[in-house]
Amino acid sequence: MGNNYDVIILAGGLATRLRPLSYSRPKPLLPILDKEIIDWIVESIIKIPLNRVFISIRYMGDLIKNHMETTWSSLRDKLVFVTEDRPLGDAGPIALINDKYELTETFLVVYGDVFSDINSEELINYHRKTGGIATITLTRVDDVSRYGVAQLDENNRIINFIEKPKQYVGSNLVNAGFYVFTKDVIKLIPRNPTGQVRLAIDVIPRLIRIGEVYGYIHNGLWFDIGTPEDYLKANFKVLAEKCLDTKCVKTDLPPSTVIKPPIYIGPGVTVGAYSEIGPNVIIHSNVKVGNAVKVMNSLIFENSTLCDGAYISGSIVGSHAYVGKWVRVEDGAVLGDGVYIKDTVYIARNVKIGPYREITDSLYKEGEIIP
Repeated sequence: MGNNYDVIILAGGLATRLRPLSYSRPKPLLPILDKEIIDWIVESIIKIPLNRVFISIRYMGDLIKNHMETTWSSLRDKLVFVTEDRPLGDAGPIALINDKYELTETFLVVYGDVFSDINSEELINYHRKTGGIATITLTRVDDVSRYGVAQLDENNRIINFIEKPKQYVGSNLVNAGFYVFTKDVIKLIPRNPTGQVRLAIDVIPRLIRIGEVYGYIHNGLWFDIGTPEDYLKANFKVLAEKCLDTKCVKTDLPPSTVIKPPIYIGPGVTVGAYSEIGPNVIIHSNVKVGNAVKVMNSLIFENSTLCDGAYISGSIVGSHAYVGKWVRVEDGAVLGDGVYIKDTVYIARNVKIGPYREITDSLYKEGEIIP
């Protein structure tokens, strides 16, 4: 490939729609199967010749910094952390980083909260072949109303970009959050000292008017993890691809355990007698599962406890949570980190409980939020 490339990972967002999960961890550190979102991203970008990896942080930035320095110590000399003093949007950090560090002639920008298996090497090669000012990775979705939609000509050049259309606009190709930019793009970023500067609104339309902008179409895995429901779907998709048998069970189980793949059970998990796990269950490391527990279509974070007789369906249980005996947790519930649920409590559908709350009475009202 010849050149080395700078990469900017935008990891400063608040992820408000993911609450209560994002109260105690930033979205890039949410795991998909057994790996944090940001690690999936780094595994993609390390396939290209890297100059520096800039990580733009703000919300819980120290957690991201510590994770990256520990997990990716091999990249320590290339990692540069840039803290936003206020929300800058997704274009603002690009100008800030260039002003401070002078970006390479061609560089990548990646959203740190999108999960995909986008091939950065293929993306860069495509960009070099087309010779445009920018390449935007696009992916197909059923509902375009949440995204920026690109309309292409016969050469995959982007001729129009519509942000969050209310209806179908002749294309279902949406912005997938992986960009290749040349430095000409930086000149088009408005220097706005007060508000946020957004690529989709403030930069991409100007780019399309003045230069050659191409769409690289990605047909593989891609999830915009906006809500807990999206997050579960992304986990289950990877689970179905990688864990159709018992090879993702990293611990010994009693003979009386009923397993229904696809499931992932991490190291250090203990499971009591006559429990039933699956289908579509991910249990992270060091979880204690009691006797006669039933878990299906759910995600259990590390170091949690599910006591005897607990029933959990279609839900997310945060780390270090305690679910008492004979507790029933219905579909769509999300229990934040460190939540304590007393014995025999009933948690209705779509209930959201913030971190470190003690729940001693049943919650029968569907969709109730305990922040």
